[in-house]
Amino acid sequence: MIVETKVVGRRTPFERRPVELPDEAHTLASLLTHLVHDEVQRHQERQNSVGLLRVLTEKELTQGAAQGKIVVAPQERSGEVNVEDAVRRALQAFGDGLYYVFVDDQQIEALHQPLALKPDSTLLLLRLTALAGG
Repeated sequence: MIVETKVVGRRTPFERRPVELPDEAHTLASLLTHLVHDEVQRHQERQNSVGLLRVLTEKELTQGAAQGKIVVAPQERSGEVNVEDAVRRALQAFGDGLYYVFVDDQQIEALHQPLALKPDSTLLLLRLTALAGG
């Protein structure tokens, strides 16, 4: 499955990355939980590379230039991330309407709505931002 993320109101391009589908039955809540676990694992891997000499590949440089910033690695280690808290926040943010979710161009409006995901499905997470002065 391809996961795309976009923040409304910013000129940055969509971030796109492949994610392995979880094996269990799919609801939005289970899918978001899977994505948070995956992101926390990626965060921990980045934290483990802090302080190591890291040479960027040509592909990483090209992608960074396209996004408008080239990031080598975090400069300092951040605190530990509690996965359960991160999942709870992600689910609460969806409930509070801070972001919309689309699967294959269909908006998903309920956390427990069953999803028909395929290996080539596209998941779009569209984060909303408050209007200035509003």
